[in-house]
Amino acid sequence: MKEFKLYVNGQDLDTGIYRYYPYTDMIIVYPKETLAVIDDLKRGREVADSEKFIYAKYCVAKEDTNQLAINSAYEASQEFKLFPLKVRKNICLDITRILEARKKDLLELLILEGHPRELAEWELRGMKIGGNSQAMDFYSSNIFKKINSRKNEIIWKVRRADGVVCVCPPANASASNSYLSVFSFLAGNALIIKPPLTNPISTIYLWKNIISEALANHKAPIGTLNIIVGNSQLIMNEWLASPYVNDILFFGNSKVGLELGAKIYAAGKKPILELSGNDMQIVWKDAVLDKAIDSAMDCFLGSTQICMVPKIILIHEDIYDEFVSGISQQIQRIHIGLPSDPKTRLSPVTRIQDFYRLLEDALANGAKLLCGGKRVNYKGDEDEEGVYIQPTLLSIDFDEEISKMLFFKEEIFFPLLPLIKTSGTDEEIFQKMATLADMNQYGLRISVWTRSKHYAQRCMERLTNSGLLRINLPHVEFSPFVSTHGGTRRSGGPFGEMNYVWEKTSHMQGISKYRP
Repeated sequence: MKEFKLYVNGQDLDTGIYRYYPYTDMIIVYPKETLAVIDDLKRGREVADSEKFIYAKYCVAKEDTNQLAINSAYEASQEFKLFPLKVRKNICLDITRILEARKKDLLELLILEGHPRELAEWELRGMKIGGNSQAMDFYSSNIFKKINSRKNEIIWKVRRADGVVCVCPPANASASNSYLSVFSFLAGNALIIKPPLTNPISTIYLWKNIISEALANHKAPIGTLNIIVGNSQLIMNEWLASPYVNDILFFGNSKVGLELGAKIYAAGKKPILELSGNDMQIVWKDAVLDKAIDSAMDCFLGSTQICMVPKIILIHEDIYDEFVSGISQQIQRIHIGLPSDPKTRLSPVTRIQDFYRLLEDALANGAKLLCGGKRVNYKGDEDEEGVYIQPTLLSIDFDEEISKMLFFKEEIFFPLLPLIKTSGTDEEIFQKMATLADMNQYGLRISVWTRSKHYAQRCMERLTNSGLLRINLPHVEFSPFVSTHGGTRRSGGPFGEMNYVWEKTSHMQGISKYRP
């Protein structure tokens, strides 16, 4: 059985308090037996075949662990903020290099945690693109910039480290989301990473076996990185109360996140929120249809339990039937299976009751069920106890009631994809699409498919309610220089925008120097 320890003040920390992590395949196929083994191990009983069910045990924080991490991070932050920007940039580049060298090990851990291979490979691809050398040059140039001024005065615009940044990533994709906070090193901050209590393995590996090595290679202060696992409420309360904590980066549900953001702000700290998404994809009448359909199909990565996949598709009436036919054919080829099966695309669904609630509401308000809607097991067979949901397509005619449907007001976090037929003159269709995008209470990404330069330009001018706008590019893919994360409204709160973490975890200082 593997062991995963915490990491505080530059050292592995064994607290003597353990939890046990099962193979996801086993918890899906043999849930009762696997849970029984976990219960026996927690009670200190010996289980002869425990390693058949359990992959690893991992440490959980004691009462003083979080405070030790805070103190360690604070001491390190005072030194690390003075490191030359070039060294901090090289640390981030080294992280990317080591990540590439060990991506196979991390990929295996992600699959073990229940990520289908296709999803895990996508996550790693985004992590790699975000840290390439060109992007690092661009980010660095915006951290320290000299500005031409008057003859006898020199001006600099400098971003200064906030200090100690605490990171609380989501349970469903903890490793890849937490990786976003790597860029706070570029600004000169120290980090405390809190992997989720129930799903920490890949995140601990990422930060302790990859990122800490890069920090050590460049002699970063001991304590620049700390990793703790424990009760989220207790840890968060200590972060809020500590005078040494400056920023809190929280990933999660919008309702919880916005309430927490207010508490963080009230405590005199900076809230950085990465919350729910309900992304829209717009398909114009001249779209390259096969590419637009492929982009929409990415909705079903991980059973739609990812914030930044397309979740509502607005389609021009001229190509609606062809789009529906094409995506319906692709849906039939989606494979349902265990995470270890390389052909699998779907993940177990955590909010099955919410799926049926949103589906029934849509059908009651005029939507038509095109396919799916059934609860199934890992073999794809209908099963009332199954943990999977068939990919589900809805056909909906655009009308004023759409904004009142639950799928529009709440985050779609299960494999349910509304296809909205938008009718009228081209100008009417454009205005309907743009207005609905403006009304979206979640603003992570918007993607548009059109070959028209005119409508592409209009979309660039009009579609402002998102952290990222992608035109004729796959909705879920990544581009250099722009962040993978960040959004407006309920996706990022009142300070929401595309999230350059090196910028979010720093503050701007202007320096003017008289030159005699």
